[in-house]
Amino acid sequence: MSKTEKEQNHISSLYLGTFNSEQFWRDHKISRLPTITDLQSDTIVTIMDELKFVFCDSDEDLVITHLPMDDAHKNYLWNLGFSFRNNEFPLIEDNNREELYHDKGIEQRLIETDNYEYFKGLISPLSKFNPYSILPLTEAFCVHYNLQNSHPNFDIVKKVNSKVFSHQLAKKLFEDKQGEIVYSARELEIQGNLLLKYSPFLIKDEFGVSGKGNLLIPSSQILQRIVRYIAKQESKGYETRFLLEPLLDKKIDFSCQFEIEATGNINIWSIQKMQNSGFAFSDIQTSEIYFQEKLEQLGYFSQVKLIAEALYQEGYYGSVCIDSMLLENEKIVPIIEINARKSMGFINYYIDLFLAQFSTQGCLTFFSLGLSEAINFEQILEIMKQENILFMKERPKGILPLSANSLNVNYKLNQDKNYQTYKGRFYVTIVSNCGEKKMFFIKKMKQIFTELGIQQFD
Repeated sequence: MSKTEKEQNHISSLYLGTFNSEQFWRDHKISRLPTITDLQSDTIVTIMDELKFVFCDSDEDLVITHLPMDDAHKNYLWNLGFSFRNNEFPLIEDNNREELYHDKGIEQRLIETDNYEYFKGLISPLSKFNPYSILPLTEAFCVHYNLQNSHPNFDIVKKVNSKVFSHQLAKKLFEDKQGEIVYSARELEIQGNLLLKYSPFLIKDEFGVSGKGNLLIPSSQILQRIVRYIAKQESKGYETRFLLEPLLDKKIDFSCQFEIEATGNINIWSIQKMQNSGFAFSDIQTSEIYFQEKLEQLGYFSQVKLIAEALYQEGYYGSVCIDSMLLENEKIVPIIEINARKSMGFINYYIDLFLAQFSTQGCLTFFSLGLSEAINFEQILEIMKQENILFMKERPKGILPLSANSLNVNYKLNQDKNYQTYKGRFYVTIVSNCGEKKMFFIKKMKQIFTELGIQQFD
């Protein structure tokens, strides 16, 4: 099919979403595990919506982000061959910057925005809405902007994203699933002490994600502290619902990305290998063919189809990412958790679709940074180019920047607070078929940050 024919057949689409979807699925009256509030990190997660440009494949497609994407970044991506449009006005004005800290999804902000007529003009010509996840106001948003897409019911989405549901489904489909659901601090104490007889264990929040809501319990002393913490919340009327799981002898973390069509048809797209720091995402890349063949031999893809069929029977259809694990004894744990939404694995898959024209693949990762002043993103691109580490059409290897706003957002929003360090994050894809070359690109990027006086965190 020619490019002209493809453009004629293309259905123009809207892409937007909220990366911390789990907070909108979680009941407010459910007790929580102890955590440290980090508004700067939460703001970066909000601004991660700029990564969604990877889903677009036409200059008619629109990705709406809380803040307009950086001009130098957009021009760089367009010159590479990515095709998308982006809003030129922000969803949140500078004088309302505290709004970024509120628990609002992007759909709610689009309904409430002061720039409603502008966004209405952008959205009205579009034919399809492709959200990152289904949130409480997805249906209202579609009605508000006259988008006719069919999406699963929110209550169904909430149910199938729960770790309680995924645990119960795993027990039903794969009988040797380990772990227990507890509904009180007392049950937590009893079941936790039983698990500690054999190994450390994890307490998992029903909607915990990316390092938040997973707590490793190595001893009875730590368990007692958590039991008291949860009991105190229960005394204030909170209910308890946690999943307890033994710490597994992990060899490889991986995930499977697939789509369930409204008709029930299942399309498996990719297998992604993950590196995690603690329980949080660190980097991800498409798995090798031999690993996929190994999974096929072990019956994994048959298990995925069983899971997908069960989700469809519950009434869910759309994007799904299943986190799975290969143990040291070569046994597969097919369900670690179910993410009935798009994911970082989907983003990496779409980047690799783009990179296929260069006969290469990438590794999606990020640099955690501490800034004392804003970074000029155009300057960063120029330095990377001079150092021969910037991915370019004529030199299709190196570092492909995926985000720009996530670098400076905390500095721009908090200058009046005089923080010593403003947190930033630089999402990138490292494009190289050579492991040593990949490490070389990372080392050079770190040197650039050091020379610019930018702190780096592991």
